[in-house]
Amino acid sequence: MREQRGGYFVFIPKHSIKHQFLIMKYKIIGISTTIVLAFSVWVGSNSFAQQHHGAHAQGTGCGQGTGQPCGQGMRSGQSNEQIADDNRQFVQMPAMPKKIMQQRMLSNLVALTQIIGLLANNKLEDAASVAETQIGNRSIGAGTGMGPGRFMPIGMRKIGRSLHKSVDEFARIARTGETTKAYIALQNITNICVACHTAYRTQ
Repeated sequence: MREQRGGYFVFIPKHSIKHQFLIMKYKIIGISTTIVLAFSVWVGSNSFAQQHHGAHAQGTGCGQGTGQPCGQGMRSGQSNEQIADDNRQFVQMPAMPKKIMQQRMLSNLVALTQIIGLLANNKLEDAASVAETQIGNRSIGAGTGMGPGRFMPIGMRKIGRSLHKSVDEFARIARTGETTKAYIALQNITNICVACHTAYRTQ
């Protein structure tokens, strides 16, 4: 592994304590990034919200016909924190394009998890290949004539294009064998994912 110091790359022996520390640090960064992305996808899931609402109504006996408004009857000691409004821009899509986009996002999340593991094991070439073939995989839903891009606002489409550029840049850097720079390039990809989920919703 090589580490950048003052504009130069210093070789770090593979089995040294320093090497093991860096690998552990990158794993922690990668796991944290994956959790953030998974949470972003979870927030945008209407099916979860519907299931949660139904389970809550049944479990608490609230709602119409019960005489008890939903939200009451909390256990002693439970907090009642204010939930922020969802101010993301709503993007209306037909069912098929929405389903295709959700499948692509799931594919992205799986790919990112694989990439983090490959980088941690110093398999940069494999990580580059996974990024190129799986992140933003347009083969999902190809030939249906119902690609989600046609229903996206301009800003959302720009974010999508920047994702593909960042993937190409990550693959290029990963193939140089510079692990630190590869992790930085990977973070650029995840930042774009988070930016899109923060700005837009389809449910």
